[in-house]
Amino acid sequence: MAALMRFILLRPSTVIFLILGVALVMWAFSILGEDPGYLLLHFANITVESSVIVAIVSLTLFVGVLFVCYRTIAWVFDGKGSQRRAGKKTTKGLVALAEGNWLNAEKLLKKSAKKNETPLVNYISAAQAAHEQGEGDRRDEYLRQAHESTKGVDIAIGLTKARLQFESRQWEQCLATLMMLKDNETSPSYGYVIKMMAEVYVALSDWEHLVELLVDLKKSKVYSKDEFLAISLQGYQGLLKRAVRGLEQAAELNQLRQAWVRIPKKLQKTPSLLKEYCGCLVALNADVDAEKTILSYLQKNWDDSLVAMYGTVTGADVAQQLLFAEIWLKERPNNAMLLLTLGRLSLLNKQWDKAQFYFETSLKSRQSAAAFAELGRLLSHMGEHKSSNEYFQKGLAMISDRLPDLPMPELMPEPASKPVDSPVDVVETKTDSSSSSESL
Repeated sequence: MAALMRFILLRPSTVIFLILGVALVMWAFSILGEDPGYLLLHFANITVESSVIVAIVSLTLFVGVLFVCYRTIAWVFDGKGSQRRAGKKTTKGLVALAEGNWLNAEKLLKKSAKKNETPLVNYISAAQAAHEQGEGDRRDEYLRQAHESTKGVDIAIGLTKARLQFESRQWEQCLATLMMLKDNETSPSYGYVIKMMAEVYVALSDWEHLVELLVDLKKSKVYSKDEFLAISLQGYQGLLKRAVRGLEQAAELNQLRQAWVRIPKKLQKTPSLLKEYCGCLVALNADVDAEKTILSYLQKNWDDSLVAMYGTVTGADVAQQLLFAEIWLKERPNNAMLLLTLGRLSLLNKQWDKAQFYFETSLKSRQSAAAFAELGRLLSHMGEHKSSNEYFQKGLAMISDRLPDLPMPELMPEPASKPVDSPVDVVETKTDSSSSSESL
């Protein structure tokens, strides 16, 4: 069918020529069949006698042999033949690479690289195949050969090397490669280079250099507005966390404040960053500074997470803290988080009945494990152990709702002689740490 289609697709002139040729040959053989004829060739002292048919067949064979010899010689001495064969091997190697046959792809691409017209493609593809096999040394050697095979491809080779090192999680090596590429700010790939550098800094938790890179990232517009905000917050949060590690408390507090000053004013108003900063202040026993910072924000803005933190820090005047929160309640009477904060601030002011009222009101607005735990702890201290246990159980039930349904041992009856213990003894040992974590 395919041969027939090729025949049909022949040009009309070619078809006519073939028909006339066949007709002429058939006519010639019909004549020769009646009278085969006689051929006599005499040259110098050589005489050749033959019938016409034998002469034609001999001449045809002779021409055929000459044609075969010519094509053989052309094939042997043709310089482009090896390039064509290399091109075919390269194609097979690229197909193997696309199919995930890394070993075969590497072999084919390596063998055909030197004779291929574009050896750069072979070496880069072979480097990819070696990389997929976890052979870093062979990968780097192919990239070196690619660099030597073609001029003016420094950036392309460098980016390929950096990308493969990044995929291998070779952060230091990748960063060294990117640093060399970063010098060329006019390169079209400059944005891609600094974006990859930012990702490497995140992987290395190198927040200092990440923050320094933010100016270039913003200028190059390699991130969307939301993505740039996210990586900026990540960098500055990392700076704040690192500021409170490995130094004396006074030095840590000074370093923390210096890190906070470096943050742009606009980002200082971001709740997540503000919460991180205040958390670091609390960790350094600078609750007064934390309270002032949170209050300054909440007087102009609102964020439930910061409201919850406000109830866990002890400012210079806890009575004034409670007053501020009660003023906020007039605008948000049903805010469960604010009511929980009011209950905790009432505890700081030792107003037990008011704290109980606020905790109960918070639970009416929205039930939370933190409110149940706070109310249970308060009632336990007030001697109402039965109610306390009930609230603790409800809080635990909210947590257990997230647990998978698994087999449990049968409930064992409690001995009659055993007194009913309040869980307050357990809670008291973790009062300092639990009060801040439960608010989250």
